[in-house]
Amino acid sequence: MYAKRFRVLLPLCVVAAAVALAGCDVVVSSLSAKASAEEPWSRTYSLSPTGTVEVVNANGRITVTGGKGTQVEVKAEVVARASTDQQAREFLKQIQIREDVSADHIRLETTAPKVHGSHAEVRYEIAVPEGVSLRLQNTNGQIHIAGVAGTVQAETTNGGVKGEALSGRVEASTTNGGVDLDMLAVPEGGIRAETTNGGVSLSLPSAAKANLRASCVNGGISVTGLTVDGESTRRRVEGRVNGGGPTVELETTNGGVRISGR
Repeated sequence: MYAKRFRVLLPLCVVAAAVALAGCDVVVSSLSAKASAEEPWSRTYSLSPTGTVEVVNANGRITVTGGKGTQVEVKAEVVARASTDQQAREFLKQIQIREDVSADHIRLETTAPKVHGSHAEVRYEIAVPEGVSLRLQNTNGQIHIAGVAGTVQAETTNGGVKGEALSGRVEASTTNGGVDLDMLAVPEGGIRAETTNGGVSLSLPSAAKANLRASCVNGGISVTGLTVDGESTRRRVEGRVNGGGPTVELETTNGGVRISGR
């Protein structure tokens, strides 16, 4: 796949007030149509156990995993693509991850100039204390969250949203892609998942209590392992699960909705 691959040691790390990508380990590779340059980026932050981590990205996946401790560990791979190796290296210097950090809020935003024939991508892998809240926004790329108990707001345009072992309020949406949520409980703040072109899948404990509203336009709805007391048709389900509880709203236009109890 690669015509050639070699490492180039930058003579000087770029440091800017907006925190330009300061690592010095850059990988440059030539493809048949384009060249690319890659550079790792990492940070460790202290954050209150109930703080918020916010990420705004344009291209590339975002993966967040909850765990113990009070620190947030961010590892990112920054990729610049252009027509030649030299152009890719120069464009890489212009890609930034802007940091706005306080004791209870960490915000990371990917920024890059629009250069004809060039493309910027950042792939984030983030470990957070399990109780933090998340605000994740992407444009072209997937969002994957696992083991988080705080509130989750996840939005992407071209890509899917996947959540595993979540127990806090969830708002997940995408335009072109699916939403797949596995919940440990139905939180007091409820669950909302929606997409336009793709399916919605939700897994709940069989004893979970909820007020359920699910709908689709072109597709069908299936419910297994749960009993819904209310209205149920092929494209609309509305009613109480185990006597009712917080609101669960699931919606898609072109795709199906699958709800299961375990």
